[in-house]
Amino acid sequence: MLTLFLPVFFWLGRALDPLLFLSPFSFVAAAFALSLLLRQHRLWAGIIRDSKSAAFEQHDLTRENIKRATFGFTDTVVSNLVIFAIGGFSLLLPYRFLRTVIDQAAELNVARPESPFLRPFWLIGELAALPGSILATLMIAAAHIFIPSTRLVAFLAPLRGRKGALPSRLLPLSALAHGLNLSFRFAPGKRQPWVGPKDGRAKQTSADLRKAGLVFLVAGLIGLLATLMLLAFALAGP
Repeated sequence: MLTLFLPVFFWLGRALDPLLFLSPFSFVAAAFALSLLLRQHRLWAGIIRDSKSAAFEQHDLTRENIKRATFGFTDTVVSNLVIFAIGGFSLLLPYRFLRTVIDQAAELNVARPESPFLRPFWLIGELAALPGSILATLMIAAAHIFIPSTRLVAFLAPLRGRKGALPSRLLPLSALAHGLNLSFRFAPGKRQPWVGPKDGRAKQTSADLRKAGLVFLVAGLIGLLATLMLLAFALAGP
């Protein structure tokens, strides 16, 4: 199924790419289509709904929502934009399809999917996501500079690898965990290791969720500022 649909999405994206600058209308339509792949409204609406309905003691739900927000920022926003900048819709559409299948198997875990059938596909997906995940990790780490009561060790945390992990998830989650002094499960099960500092808090509250949201907001602003600076530099060149 994956082998069949990946070329279909590639050729569909290749057909859409020439339409980007065909006319102002097609450019607006393409921008709208891209925004649908980047949107975070539904993700955060669900997270906010859960935080309002959850009891204060439901730390597991809050911890899972912080993970969901982290992966939403790094993969849905940053990685999508990087891949689109590199190859347009012809790379973005097959990547999104492949990533959706992998995410359904991995759920919110940092561990790789166990299915041997998915092994070549998550390898391709991780290679494609690597530039965006590294960039998102640096943005998250840099955001801690501007937020009080966070740890700058977030810059060094992603250097610690973990066997059996999906790097696109481990890198940003590790940076966030060390910066906010939190811990997240590597995979389901009581004997599974944790991602984060040794003294990190596994019992997380809505205050931690709000601070994580602030980290993503500042990280996004840092990325936007860096993009504008690069664009200004390119336009000012000879």
